[in-house]
Amino acid sequence: MIEMYLFEQLDAVAKYGTLVAASEQLHITQPSMSRAMKKLEETIGVPLFEHKGNRLELNEYGRLAAEYARRILDSQEEMVIRIRTLERSKRTILLGSCAPGPLFELPSVLSSLYPDRTISTEVRNEETLIAGLKQGIYQLIILNRKPDNPEIICHPCGTESLFFSLPKDHPMAGRNSISFAEMDGESFLMYSEIGVWHELHHREMPNSRFILQDDMSALREVTRASSLPAFVTDLSMRLPGHDSKRVNIPISDQSATMSFWCCCMKDNEKRYLRWFQALEREKETS
Repeated sequence: MIEMYLFEQLDAVAKYGTLVAASEQLHITQPSMSRAMKKLEETIGVPLFEHKGNRLELNEYGRLAAEYARRILDSQEEMVIRIRTLERSKRTILLGSCAPGPLFELPSVLSSLYPDRTISTEVRNEETLIAGLKQGIYQLIILNRKPDNPEIICHPCGTESLFFSLPKDHPMAGRNSISFAEMDGESFLMYSEIGVWHELHHREMPNSRFILQDDMSALREVTRASSLPAFVTDLSMRLPGHDSKRVNIPISDQSATMSFWCCCMKDNEKRYLRWFQALEREKETS
């Protein structure tokens, strides 16, 4: 059996070109690396290096061996990631969402149903969420559409509606509703981590400027002191610290209301049956 450190050193030689460069990168002496590569050649039974001038470089057999070494190292890394992911999934439910709104209230419901599990959440784009779900990184994800994949099961988990948050002296503060087009061209204060809503804002208001804040608390403070319009949703208005000095006007466009689905891999549907049943009950009572 070939020891793993030999694959690591061979991979370094392939990456950095020579034994000297590889030994420097790995912080080992050149004689130690030379002995290791000699041991690898003896184990395989084929010379892997050739002299070019005063340098020792991989020959065609060595390059092929290095390709397999890289695959073995990648497989080892994947094994560690998969095992750690499985272990984490036994004690943690990682819930990823395409928007922050569903994460305001749903995690507390999930925690009450699975009190022995730690609930972690994060906002990511759809591609990352679906890939992570397939890899077992996420146990559950929330999307704003059903993915076209028979291996993924989705259940409705609510909606979110967007509002303009305006100072009371704004010219449109007395309106019952406002369209995106009517506000296009104005500058807005906005939270940076709003996921899929970013696409909507830029699509519906291409002439507007969005001033982003990375911290929600900082955004609230800036908004209180600013005359610029901002955004809120029906979900964010339920959070503590909501600014009562502003007027929140519904956005009339149909695209301003987004539906969400909570998804899991089909093989895990029974594991989260209580969760999906709770979502169904919530849908029936809303």
